[in-house]
Parts: sequence; C-alpha cells; structure tokens
Amino acid sequence: MSKLHYIFTQVLRRDLVDALRKKRPGIPVEHFLLHMDNASSHTAAATQLEIGVLGFGSVQHPPYSPDLAPFDFAIFPVIKRQLKGQRFDSLSELRRSTSAIVKTYDCAWYEDIFRQWVYRHRRCIECNGAYFEKL
Repeated sequence: MSKLHYIFTQVLRRDLVDALRKKRPGIPVEHFLLHMDNASSHTAAATQLEIGVLGFGSVQHPPYSPDLAPFDFAIFPVIKRQLKGQRFDSLSELRRSTSAIVKTYDCAWYEDIFRQWVYRHRRCIECNGAYFEKL
C-alpha cells in the first residue's frame, strides 16, 4: 500500500467516522454513502476494503466527471470568481482568503448544491452515463 493510500484510509477510519458520530449521532455508518472520484487513493483495493469494513456505501461515477463533482460544478467556480484578480504572497494567505469565502455561505447554499448533485446524477442515468453539461 502506498503512503497516500495509507493516509487516506487513516483519514477515513479516524477523522470521517469521528466527525459523523459527532455531527449525526445515532445514525449508523452504513446509512452514509461516500461520493469519491476515481483518484487512485479512492479506488485502491486497500481503500475499498476499508470502506467495506467501516460499513460505508459508495456512489460510483465515471472517471473524471466534472458534471457530477460538486467541487467542479458548484464550489470551485464560485470561489474562483471571488478570487479573480487577487494576488497572494503565500499559500497561507490564499488559504485564509478561500476559507473566509467558504464561511460566508449558509446551509441553504450547501443544500442547493446537494440538490444539484442529485439532479445531475439523475441526468447522467437518463443520458446512459454520457457527459451532459452541453446537452
């Protein structure tokens, strides 16, 4: 197992499970579905085994599906528009600015992204997995 795969499985086991227990107490892990892209750390046998052992379900999607990735279709475009034209002297300065932007959005904004994600998955099924942004 590569170091990246090892770190990712540790994050799943330690951080994600703990966060879910705190934020959604009483809801069993097997009621959660993980939506991951096809990065090697996500598709590695060790990662898939860890997901199964932890009891998570998963949502599969075609390789590089920007039409199904919330960061690609909703979050990055908004943040990029707000950062446009700005220059940063350091990575930490960029991180602070990005974090400040993300903190301005309320739950309704994230709920809308989730609704878009569900809609886009339905569209993908209707289009037999074809890219549909331009359809």
